[in-house]
Amino acid sequence: MSFHLNPLRYKIIGELTFILKSPLNIGSGGQELVRECLRLPDGRLIIPSTTWKGAFRYLSELIARNSSFNGYAGLAVKSYVEGKSGIKYDGELFERFVMDFYELLKSNDEKIHSLLRELGYKEKDVQDALRKFSLNDLKQLRKMAEDYLAIHCPIGKLYGNSVLASKIRFLDTFIDSVTEYKPGVGIDRMTGKAREGVLYRINVIPAGLEVKLRIIVDNLIPGEEDSKLFASTLELIKSIDLSIGSRKSVGLGLLGLKEGTFYVIDLQKDESYAIGNPFKKTQKINLQEFIKWLQG
Repeated sequence: MSFHLNPLRYKIIGELTFILKSPLNIGSGGQELVRECLRLPDGRLIIPSTTWKGAFRYLSELIARNSSFNGYAGLAVKSYVEGKSGIKYDGELFERFVMDFYELLKSNDEKIHSLLRELGYKEKDVQDALRKFSLNDLKQLRKMAEDYLAIHCPIGKLYGNSVLASKIRFLDTFIDSVTEYKPGVGIDRMTGKAREGVLYRINVIPAGLEVKLRIIVDNLIPGEEDSKLFASTLELIKSIDLSIGSRKSVGLGLLGLKEGTFYVIDLQKDESYAIGNPFKKTQKINLQEFIKWLQG
């Protein structure tokens, strides 16, 4: 049975090149009067993979919520909630789905039961959920329904959720660059004016630098909803740029997408074992060609 990353059909290696349009600070958090950039012991600056993933995921979520998806995918997006405890599926539509899911479990649909087995549920768990429903205990049924919905979520397929691993892996970016300090003042949120006596400095990478992001992507299938969502995300970044790091609200950390190169390996047709050296044995495609491939 095909399930998310099993069997593995496509392996994709990509590199996106950005131009830093405004100074960038990737700091370690906090409200210090001097905000430094993250550095390695050898002095190199770093943009962590989590920073990249958060920026991409945010745009994909915006696109998904303003797009139309069919069936369970549409319901998953409408029920998608991101909180401090992670991704979950909740709300009025989800509560209605829980009732429908009860009927689906009762019907003994083999496709549904097979997916639940893939998620680690046993037949005893299913029967317990059905039995507890009659006692007005919906906790286990709700968890099963949420996990089942999570399988179909295009955002979760791309970036991961409680039951799915992320299909896209973002690598850390290392930068050799000089930095400079920019002064700033604290703002009173009530009055909108500068707060007296609150002066700080922020350490930034100057604008104009090329910044490269490398990604590894597993099992995006052309024409599938998660593939089209990622294609739309790349198109949006091309048109409006990408913001990362600290002080985005005042214009720092704006990245313009210059170009992209990708290597797509079809593992079912990989007679030359390109997976061992995709840069020599796989045809390189550009960003627009990759977007068209994703769209199917």
